[in-house]
Amino acid sequence: MTSTNASKSRTVYPFASLYFILALVVIAIGFFPSYFGRLSTTDVAHHLHGITATLWILLLIIQPYLYHSGNLKWHRALGKVTYILVPLIFVSGLNMIYLMLVNMENYPPIIPYQLAFIDFTLLPLFILFYVLAIVNRKNIQLHARYMVCTIMGPLIPALTRMLFIIPYINSFDKSLNISYAICEIIILILINDDKRTGKIHRPYILALVVFVADHLLMNFASQWSWWRLWMDAFANWQF
Repeated sequence: MTSTNASKSRTVYPFASLYFILALVVIAIGFFPSYFGRLSTTDVAHHLHGITATLWILLLIIQPYLYHSGNLKWHRALGKVTYILVPLIFVSGLNMIYLMLVNMENYPPIIPYQLAFIDFTLLPLFILFYVLAIVNRKNIQLHARYMVCTIMGPLIPALTRMLFIIPYINSFDKSLNISYAICEIIILILINDDKRTGKIHRPYILALVVFVADHLLMNFASQWSWWRLWMDAFANWQF
């Protein structure tokens, strides 16, 4: 890589850390009533999920700062921590789905099936974007964008909870659909930013396609008898 190309690569998302801090604020507000405001009474399973997910967002904040400040050694070293952190996020996420389904009586009818569909799609998408980011770690343009995509999944449940503070948004379905729409708009803004700078990169196109598809399907998932049967079987699985 020439020095000119290197200097250009270092200008990729120079304010990424600030945007991820904003995402962390949104997530903290959204999950404050159900998690951050109840830390002393929360069980171990929810703590594992909450801590690992929070560590991921903190990593997203720190990594761009390390890269742009020239601390590549620490950037790479911290990146290796994700080899442990990401599997923990995946396992704890599956456990959250399981606990929700076995405690279905604590939720409105049918809602757990819809939430399970969302979680069972967003969790693999998180893993997909992470794996693609690692595979493309030597291509800063793709690596950075795939890492950005990993924040979209956690934003959806956080926004769904946070939007209830707006009087007009007075139902779960409305809040959920608006949350998906916000994330899709964010992706469109990122695509437009790519276009403005000369090239549309494939990570955001992939993200837009899968999130729009998930958005549409999640509205019908709870009506699918085969899906409810699968989720009932998952809830009866003895771990």
